[in-house]
Amino acid sequence: MQGIWRALEALSNGFDTVGRLVLLITMLHVTTDVIMRYVFNSPLAGTIEISSFYYMIAVVFLPLAAVELRNGHIAVEIVAQYLNEHAQRVLIGFVCLVSAVFYGLLTWRMGLVAIEKWHVGETYASSLDIAIWPPRFLMPLGCGLLVLVLLAKAARLFGGDSQPLHVEQDEHFQE
Repeated sequence: MQGIWRALEALSNGFDTVGRLVLLITMLHVTTDVIMRYVFNSPLAGTIEISSFYYMIAVVFLPLAAVELRNGHIAVEIVAQYLNEHAQRVLIGFVCLVSAVFYGLLTWRMGLVAIEKWHVGETYASSLDIAIWPPRFLMPLGCGLLVLVLLAKAARLFGGDSQPLHVEQDEHFQE
């Protein structure tokens, strides 16, 4: 199980790194567009479309599993904070399983849509024609990895491992 967990961590952190790089690329692309628009009166064609259809999907969906590994998703612990560690493991393990079912269904449905859009060659016509079907595969990819992380986390919690309860969040996002 430890090997699977390490592989999921590595893959999740890799996806997170790609998401962070895409965020940096987004910032550079939009900044360049603004400079080109207002200084040289020559905006970059398709900046809004590329940002909306490519960058934002990568930024939102690729880091999902890494955020779960760091316990970074929003959590309301009104009751759970008063439970003993065993009860917390059972409760959070159950929540992980329910979440895995939800995200599994979401992954399946988004995968079907991505395949459908790939077959029709979905494009967006604006100042330039761009194919918008490729980033649709990032959504089921990110959610699918999240499902695997949730299942592995539930298995660890039900197996008596309390480490997933106490994972440190990314130092950039601590209170």
